[in-house]
Amino acid sequence: MKTVELWSRIKETFYKATEAIVEKTQKVAEKAKESTEKTKYKVEVKKLELNIAKKFAELGNKVYELHLKKGEENPLNQEEVKQILEEITNLDRELAQTQAVLEKKIEEEKKAMEQPAS
Repeated sequence: MKTVELWSRIKETFYKATEAIVEKTQKVAEKAKESTEKTKYKVEVKKLELNIAKKFAELGNKVYELHLKKGEENPLNQEEVKQILEEITNLDRELAQTQAVLEKKIEEEKKAMEQPAS
């Protein structure tokens, strides 16, 4: 085998290997980014769930406090209670949106994993 021919084969093999490494590295980086995004949404979901739980505790405390006051009207008619209920509604809506985005990210990842490697 001639030196030029051998060098051409080595060079071709080297370029193919380099292209494969670059492609695999890009895929790994993409997967890491997807995982980071999923984690971000999971943390956001937990944070919203915690905030909703705090608001429910605040609501319960306020309703009980108003209940103890004799002569008070229905606690649900109180402005403070209505405000807390509105905050819970808003947090619940935000939670649903965040969960939908997270589920979409998970579904996209599953589809990507099912695709054959190129």
